[in-house]
Amino acid sequence: MIKFFRHIRKQLLGEGKTGKYLKYAIGEILLVVIGIIIALQINNWNEQRKANIKGVTYLKGISHDLEKDILLADSILKTQMNSFSVISSIDSVFHRKKHYQAEKYASLFDKPDTLNMGDIFYRNLSFRSINSTYRSLIADGQSGLINNRQLFQEIQQIYNESHERISSTYEAIKEIEARIAWAYPIEKRNWTYTDLRNAKNKKVFADLTNLTEQKYWYAQNLYDLIPKNQAVISLIDKELSND
Repeated sequence: MIKFFRHIRKQLLGEGKTGKYLKYAIGEILLVVIGIIIALQINNWNEQRKANIKGVTYLKGISHDLEKDILLADSILKTQMNSFSVISSIDSVFHRKKHYQAEKYASLFDKPDTLNMGDIFYRNLSFRSINSTYRSLIADGQSGLINNRQLFQEIQQIYNESHERISSTYEAIKEIEARIAWAYPIEKRNWTYTDLRNAKNKKVFADLTNLTEQKYWYAQNLYDLIPKNQAVISLIDKELSND
C-alpha cells in the first residue's frame, strides 16, 4: 500500500502536475489522520470495555461479600438473644425505657433459656466483615470503575461507617467483660438463673445488665446492617442488569 502511494506521488511530480500532487498529499495526510483517530477510538473502546468488565467483577465480588456478612450478622444476633431475654425476664429495662427501642428490635428477644446462663457473663463473637473485594478496590485506586457514584457512596457508607460503629461497640463490650471476669469468677462459673434473680438489687446484677446493654447496642448495629446490605445488593443487581 505504501509503495502504491509512493508510485502515485512520483508519477504526479514527474508529469509536473503540482496542483494535483498537493491535493493528493493533503488527501493522504487526511487519510493518515483519520486512520489514527479510528485506531485511537478502537483502543479507547477496548480499554473502556476492559474497565467495564473489571468494574462488573468488583461489583459482583462486593455483592457476594455483603451476602456473607448478612449470614454472619444473623448468626451473631441469634447467639445474643438469650442474654437479652434472660435479663429482661428479671428486669424489663429494655422495654421500660424508650431509647432502647425494644419494639423495633423485638426479634432480639425470645423466651429465656434459664438453663443456659453462660451467655450472660461473656461477650459474643466479633463481626469480622468479608471485605477483601472492597479493600482491593480502594487499595488499587479503582473506585472510579464503579460508574454509579451513588451506589459507590452507599457501599462506602457500609464499609466505612456502619462497620466502624459495630467495631467500636464491640470494643466497649470487651472492656466490660474483662472487668466482670475479674470481679465475679465464682458467679460466672456456678450461678443459676435463680441466683441471678435473687441478685436483682445487687451490684453484680447491675454490672451484668450493663454488659448486656452494651451487647444490645452491638446487636442493634448488626440488626440495622442487614437491611443496608440487602438494599445495596439490590442496587448492585440493578446496576449489573443495566450493563
